[in-house]
Order: sequence, then C-alpha cells, then structure tokens
Amino acid sequence: MTTEPLKTKILAVSLPLFIEHGYKKVTYKQIADAVGISKSLLQYHYPQKSQLMADLMNVNFNQWLKTIPEGDLYTRLTAFLLMFFDFISTNKAVNGLMTEIIANNELFNAFMTFFSNWLADNNFVKHDDNKVKAALLFAVSGGLQLYRFKDSLMVPVEQVTHTIIATLLTIVGKSSQLIDSTFHNAETLYQQLRIKGWQLVY
Repeated sequence: MTTEPLKTKILAVSLPLFIEHGYKKVTYKQIADAVGISKSLLQYHYPQKSQLMADLMNVNFNQWLKTIPEGDLYTRLTAFLLMFFDFISTNKAVNGLMTEIIANNELFNAFMTFFSNWLADNNFVKHDDNKVKAALLFAVSGGLQLYRFKDSLMVPVEQVTHTIIATLLTIVGKSSQLIDSTFHNAETLYQQLRIKGWQLVY
C-alpha cells in the first residue's frame, strides 16, 4: 500500500477509536492493530499522535467548509462556527473529543493553525499580520473555553459563536453595524445549513 492510501486508512480507523475511547486513551498499538500494520510503521507516518489528530481535524474542517456557500467571509466564518458548535454539542461522543482537543495545547494549536491559514487564504488576515493573528487567537481561545464550561456557566451554545465573532471583529476595527449584519446574515445561512447537517469524514 502506497503512502497516501495508507494514511487515508490510518485516519479512517483512528477517528472512530478516538470518538469511542477518547484521544488520550487510544494507543499507537490499538491504531496499528486496527489498520493491520506495525506500530513502527504507524509512528513513521505519524511520529506524534497529535499530528494524526490534526490531519483528522483538517479533513473534516475542509469538508465542512465546502458546505458554506461563497460570499462575505465574515458571514461564512460566523455560519461555520454556528454549525460547528451545534454539531459538536448535539453529538455526545464528538463533544467529549472536542473537549479534549480544547484542553490539549498541541491539539488546540492545530485547531488554531487551521483557522489562521483559512482566514489568510481568504484574505481576512495576511500571513505576517501578527495583530490580527493575535486577535484571532484571543477570540477563538476565549470562545472555546466558554464552550468548554458552557453548562456550568449556563451559556447557550449560540452565544459561543457570538462571543468569538464580536470579539474578533471589534478588535480588528469593524463597526457595530457590520457585526450586527454579519450575525443576521449568518443566522439565516445557518438555518439553511442545519437542514442538511454535517457528517464526520473518515
């Protein structure tokens, strides 16, 4: 089996294991046995387990982004986050895995890198614009922690997205009118997207 088909198989086997047992509890040996390869071959392709999880996140995030129609970037990002938090909060196993990701520095960095690159690719932020990158980190990290403790704080899941987007757009100097219109347009798009829903890709 060549490298790409093998990596695809590794990803396909790993995600159900992570969802069922949790990221921390799944071992290299479990994954290798399920794939039918040696542990050393698995570690050759993925020297760190966090790299495997990062690839899984990227595959799913890219697939989900394809469901968001082209248009205003702020609206697309807001609708994506509304869908994302709705999806993970209504799926108990995925919610548990996401909570682990938020609490794990390596995985959280992979999560942030994906969004930073996506926004750079869509000209929201330049790759060397440290101010906007810092704003993104501040907004998303705060929002993810809010999601993590939403039940004890009694925060509606939709408020997590509102907090992230309002914080981000305010820091980068966008007007309150633009922020309000972004939420309005994103809510409409979100309701349309919910009808089709999202699936995990593996």
